[in-house]
Amino acid sequence: MNDKKIAFIYCVNNRELYEESVRYVRSLHVPEGYEIEIIAIEGAKSITSGYNEAMKKTDAKYKVYLHQDVFIVNKNFLYDIIALFEKYPKLGLIGVAGAKTIPKSGVWWESTQRFGKIYDSHTGEMKLLSFKNTELDYEPVQAIDGLIMITQYDIPWREDLFTGWHFYDLSQCQEFLLTGYDVGVVRQNEPWCVHDCGIVNVKNGFDDDRKKFIDVYEENVQRLNKKFLPLVSILIPTYNRPHYFELALQSALNQTYENIEVVVCDDSTNDETEKLIKKYTAKYDNLTYIKNPTRLGQFENDIKLFNLANGEYINYLMDDDLFHPQKIEKMMNYYLNDQKNEITLVTSHRQLIDGNGNLLNDIASTKRLFKTDTIIDGRIFGEYILKTLINCIGEPTTVLFRKRDLDEPFGTFSGRKYLCNVDLASWLNLLSKGKAVYVSETLSYFRIHSEQQLQSKKMLLYGALDHAHEVLNARKKGFLEQKEDYLIALNSCEKYLAKIIEQLKEESEKDNDKFEELLDVYKKLILEIETVRKQSNNNIIVVNENYPLVSVLIPAYNRPHYLELALQSALNQTYPNIEIIISDDSTNNEVEKMLKPYLNKYNNIRYYRNNSPLVEGNFDRCFQLVRGEYINYLMDDDIFHPEKIEKMIKYFLKYKDITLVTSYRKLIDQNGYELPDLPTTEKLFHEDTIIDGKVLGNYMLKNNINVVGEPTTVLFRKQDLSETFGYLHGRRVPMLNDLASWIALLAKGKAVYISEPLSYFRQHPGQNQKSLKYAKNTINDWIYLIMHSRKKGFLSLEDDYKTALNNVLKIINYIFQLYINESKTDSIDYKELQSQFEILIKEIITHQDKYCCNYCNKRFERFEPWPDIYDFPSYIFENYNKYTAICPSCGSMDRERLYKLYIEKETNLQHSYSKVLHVAPETQLRKWLQSFKNITYVCGDLYPSDDLMEKIDITDIKNYSDESFDVIICSHVLEHIPDDLRAMSELYKVLKKGGWGIIQVPIALNLKETFEDPSITTPEERLRVFGQADHVRIYAKDYVDRLKSVGFKVKEFNYAQKYGLSEAQKYGLSDTDVLYVVEK
Repeated sequence: MNDKKIAFIYCVNNRELYEESVRYVRSLHVPEGYEIEIIAIEGAKSITSGYNEAMKKTDAKYKVYLHQDVFIVNKNFLYDIIALFEKYPKLGLIGVAGAKTIPKSGVWWESTQRFGKIYDSHTGEMKLLSFKNTELDYEPVQAIDGLIMITQYDIPWREDLFTGWHFYDLSQCQEFLLTGYDVGVVRQNEPWCVHDCGIVNVKNGFDDDRKKFIDVYEENVQRLNKKFLPLVSILIPTYNRPHYFELALQSALNQTYENIEVVVCDDSTNDETEKLIKKYTAKYDNLTYIKNPTRLGQFENDIKLFNLANGEYINYLMDDDLFHPQKIEKMMNYYLNDQKNEITLVTSHRQLIDGNGNLLNDIASTKRLFKTDTIIDGRIFGEYILKTLINCIGEPTTVLFRKRDLDEPFGTFSGRKYLCNVDLASWLNLLSKGKAVYVSETLSYFRIHSEQQLQSKKMLLYGALDHAHEVLNARKKGFLEQKEDYLIALNSCEKYLAKIIEQLKEESEKDNDKFEELLDVYKKLILEIETVRKQSNNNIIVVNENYPLVSVLIPAYNRPHYLELALQSALNQTYPNIEIIISDDSTNNEVEKMLKPYLNKYNNIRYYRNNSPLVEGNFDRCFQLVRGEYINYLMDDDIFHPEKIEKMIKYFLKYKDITLVTSYRKLIDQNGYELPDLPTTEKLFHEDTIIDGKVLGNYMLKNNINVVGEPTTVLFRKQDLSETFGYLHGRRVPMLNDLASWIALLAKGKAVYISEPLSYFRQHPGQNQKSLKYAKNTINDWIYLIMHSRKKGFLSLEDDYKTALNNVLKIINYIFQLYINESKTDSIDYKELQSQFEILIKEIITHQDKYCCNYCNKRFERFEPWPDIYDFPSYIFENYNKYTAICPSCGSMDRERLYKLYIEKETNLQHSYSKVLHVAPETQLRKWLQSFKNITYVCGDLYPSDDLMEKIDITDIKNYSDESFDVIICSHVLEHIPDDLRAMSELYKVLKKGGWGIIQVPIALNLKETFEDPSITTPEERLRVFGQADHVRIYAKDYVDRLKSVGFKVKEFNYAQKYGLSEAQKYGLSDTDVLYVVEK
């Protein structure tokens, strides 16, 4: 095998399409030392036979099997596939679209787990076909579409099975998987390919091949489906109802979702169910049956089932209810597509049926809530139920939920086991944590029959007690925080309880103890209503046990006195939901002794004694022990302000893009007295301020200063820190562990700076930070932090990067002076110091970033991208350089940089006396042209943005006579103008003979002719059809004909073609950037 060779293999029956596809292949960037080979098989009996013939003809290690109507538009395609295969030797086959699971039909695109993207015309219209994205280099799948299949190993195609044009691709995927290789869909920022296939023909043997695929590979497909799909546990508690139970069991076993287990706990007083189920346990290996030795009752039986469940997801099935066959599949689809894990409950419309299975009319609680599937905020849904006392979510049968999301036992709410409303107790717990999905289709059947106790006096009594508890404790879970909502719920509950009390007070069979409890609860309810009515909104204090848990982490070491003060400041927090984790690195038992009384008194403290000192590893140990969603370290000699956590977490709850909250911190001495500020602790702002993370990070790195603060100062969300605290890009940064993590957090979002002091940083003689050794060791960490922070998007400007490195030299000089002052220069490690100097000097002198801007003359590591609002995936546009669009220093756009390059290299405008008209001027180009004294510069717009800009309507230029300008620049204007030909004519009219201009518009390369529709007039429709709310058309390459039609001569200028691609890329340009230069 030649591992430096890539073969492109086609089965050809249309030379025109094939030759166009080959042109795209030949335009790809070929890595140095590699070669490509193109093999066309004509007249093949089938794709499998053609591909096998081609495989034998070539010695290339890498083979790209592609359709003749596939055009590879990713210029770095070869680099990307080789890098992927070299990194993952087990990866045998890759493609650009496919599915993780294959449905029973065998048709991969019917799967709910599809990945990838491509420009495709299978519907008859070219548009972006986009499925799920992957964050991995490739997403392991079972099936990839045969439009393009790329391999690094040879496995024969099954021409013995597939003699036509279908399912050869899925067959080959299965062959690779059976051999032990991975099959994957590659991660693509932009689609790699255009597939101009037209409407797909599925009549020429498709169904025969589909059946053949299922016959041969069904067993392996089912095995892999289970591997790729999360396990769902269907839990059936049963009691003395074998007939109904069997119907329920069958509905569970007949689910279309392919990875379920069914667990049955039989609480019956006879063996009828046990006898019945034997034939099912013999047939189904995913069915578990347990007969309880003694009767547990409903509540405990439910709990037993929950604990037995192996699944990641759970759905109870009452033994007299039924599932729709697609219930689990349709509900799981919402979880599988919930990339942010926001959904905690999926329910649906449920149909009432009678004892014989006949449909019954809806009651208030079962009426269809929405006509279409709807995602609802959990708290809003929960409040609706609490205010109406209607369980519109459903009984246990109705809901699918994630097991880990239920942090109280099933049927328990706020610590109380419910007697009747066991389902609603758990639904409220789940709703307090996230969103709910309501599927409008009927996916379960709730049976009403004579054996039930739903309306018994006992259940009415228990239900009333449960409802009262729900409402009175709802605020602890975050519901009904508004006074008005709380009062509505209280009043609804009071009316309901009054009705039940009236109904039951004369009943001789009533449970007297429970009835007395109900009377007491009713009095409590009346008192609560009166209390709330008297309170103003500002005086209502809501203690919410479901506020996100905050973990306060205290790494301790031999300082019991200071630690006790730190611990007390954590215990005294006004925020109600914290855990305190103490990891003790001490070399004696003093800390452990001091803590004993606190451990006996407080159940939210967890203490761990390390067998041997972990030193910096103690931070890791604390981090690994966290249960909370949010984290705040507390150094054992520092102190929290009592309201620190409460005030900080409000910002996380209010703003989604915050990743770090810090504050002004006060310095204190060993006795707790305040000290003057240092440069690092001076107040940054005099009022609370939200700061862009990159701006704050750049400031700290450039100036080698930590103004965010020490670990004690910052509250952050655990999930936002992808590495353990103190690490950056896989390496511990021990001397600057706090700053390393702040940089990682700031790369992901914004920071909040609170102007009041919320923490106290103690200065005392026992600290390592004051030692010369500590100061010296920070040098390596600063060098590492500065150099590797660029991978996170910081210091992107070369000048800022080199300034940061130069400031490290100043730190070295300062530390050197400390050694001189203390007469300890003989203890300096000369070789280490020399190495540090060499790294810094070499980087400062020789490092050169690959990108630059020809306006501000700054160099940098990366450009800023176009915001996503400018993306219009249906079309591939010329001159749209998504990721190299904007200069991070001056803000110049890619097209501006191209215009300046053209003017400088292709014209004499800088040296001639010329009059220039610049329509809708770009900022940096305008500044540059205005700087030339030989140029008479006129700029204008229909809506001038400043006083120096003239009002000019280019469809009727009255300001200037014919042939007034030597040069005209009009960029990205015509797509906004309904009568663009008139505008072109006006521009032609005012241009002098012999004059030239740049008249630029966005052009869609995958559009054959310009598309416009005058009937589309609303901003919403224009946004949908044309990509922007103020665009009136999408231009194709026939734009040139329009320019010529008004008299212009037109030449197309491609900077990359003339000066080389690498030279163009330096300015953020590509080989598809074309300038339309007009002449008169």
